[in-house]
Amino acid sequence: MAERDWQQMLAYQQELHLFSRALLAQGQKRTLTASELELLSRIYLETEESTPLVLSRQSGMKKEAVSRSLKQLFEKGYIEKDKRPQDERSYVLSLTESGKAALRENYAPILQPLYDLQRAMDDDFDKLFGLIQKANQEMKIMRK
Repeated sequence: MAERDWQQMLAYQQELHLFSRALLAQGQKRTLTASELELLSRIYLETEESTPLVLSRQSGMKKEAVSRSLKQLFEKGYIEKDKRPQDERSYVLSLTESGKAALRENYAPILQPLYDLQRAMDDDFDKLFGLIQKANQEMKIMRK
């Protein structure tokens, strides 16, 4: 790879990091870790059954990290585990009412930068996230 190519790619990577950090609203107080928040939101938004394996695949997190975060969420009373009748070793996850409340409480400050960006970018906002979704799909294919 030519020197200019890797330098440009490095600059792009830094832009992505800056963008991600700006969206995380690091100064905001949260009661959940980023991983816990990620998993709670995925369980909440999922239209099919959420299992640890499904969450690991969707989030790109390692199974061990998912298990640790789910253990914490269960201990906090934010999720419930319902065993599957067809397989006693497997279980389906759902949010408790306190889990839904924690999700609402923790997402308000995190979503504000996105709402601000949406207002600032207008139609380009949807284009941006369309491209991000396309990039995520391509990267998912490359990981297989």
